[in-house]
Amino acid sequence: MSLKKAISVLQKISPRLTARIAFNFISKPKNRKIRTFEKSILKIAKESTIRFKKFNIKTYIWGNGTKKALLIHGWGGRASNFGAIIPELIKNEYKVISFDGPCHGASTRKKTSFFEISDLVKLFLEKDKYDLIITHSMGTVFAFTAMDSLKYRVNQMIILTSPSRFLEFIELAVTQFGLTTRTTKLLIDKVRKTTTAYNPVTLRASTLVKGIEMKDVTFIHDKFDKIIPIERSKSVSLSIKNSKFIEIEGTGHFKMLWSKKVVRIIEQQILNYNM
Repeated sequence: MSLKKAISVLQKISPRLTARIAFNFISKPKNRKIRTFEKSILKIAKESTIRFKKFNIKTYIWGNGTKKALLIHGWGGRASNFGAIIPELIKNEYKVISFDGPCHGASTRKKTSFFEISDLVKLFLEKDKYDLIITHSMGTVFAFTAMDSLKYRVNQMIILTSPSRFLEFIELAVTQFGLTTRTTKLLIDKVRKTTTAYNPVTLRASTLVKGIEMKDVTFIHDKFDKIIPIERSKSVSLSIKNSKFIEIEGTGHFKMLWSKKVVRIIEQQILNYNM
């Protein structure tokens, strides 16, 4: 019997137990296989470990430029995902800072939550002032949530795809397990207990960005992205005054991180802003 069929049977017996299983699913991100270029970039990083709640968080620094860039990976990602982008940032005189989120990469692998990772991003933002923030996928909303709570100001932000609503995160489990409306409601109730600051049902990126001051914002999204449809990034972009939206093809959702096309776009956006 497949997992989806087993869940279908279990839901009829105990929606509450099914919701608990689904909650555990979205609390333990599956790390993607580390690629060769990622291993190479880790070899030249200055690594350290900080304590955050119940986690040992692996942090990384590259370069020693006069400007600072913070890179925030997505759900199931890791700092080394930006391995193709980091050399360009160093070349353009950035000191690059990143980390493996809780239950991601080389950090402690225990259950975590969206809002816990957002709290970690907040810790980094409180510690330093960054000239540039680059995010990928769910990392964009980790960043927006943290930045909104701090009423943060940043000179430049480059966004490599963005969800538009928090419920899209929960939809991963709903789709994976074929959850009923009742079980989905119980799952949302469990997620709601992981934060006191936000309502997961109404949380939208377009609302969060209203509390953030961003001088220069660029969205980059593949028109055929199967993980986050391009319309979601576009709706967030429309909420940010004077944001730029660059539509690309042939990179998908994950390959864009090591796409030469995307690296060139990032470099051009940096050069344009710093002229």
